[in-house]
Amino acid sequence: MYSLNWNPSTSVLEASFGGCITAGECRAFLEDLHRLLDSERPNGFQFVIDYAYARKMDGFAQEAFTEARETALASGASQIVMVTRNEDEVAMHTHNRLQQVLEGVERYYAYSAAA
Repeated sequence: MYSLNWNPSTSVLEASFGGCITAGECRAFLEDLHRLLDSERPNGFQFVIDYAYARKMDGFAQEAFTEARETALASGASQIVMVTRNEDEVAMHTHNRLQQVLEGVERYYAYSAAA
């Protein structure tokens, strides 16, 4: 299950995931993201991907999150924020995207630290 919300007054686009994230759900999310970015044409926005409440993720989910990050950046996002399930995932993402983190383009938080 996911929700995708655009708040033009704060320039925040938020994708929230919970439950079991399947490949089919990821494909639907990416289609909705492309459609929203094409229709709204936001610029200088913050893109938040929150999957702290996901109990289980299909192997495709991380690929989908990577595509979503790249799509948002190419569409004018000024920053990507990911809220993960635990500190281990924060460490993994930070390691994999270290240059973007050092440049301030991406930030990663564990749910416990974000609360």
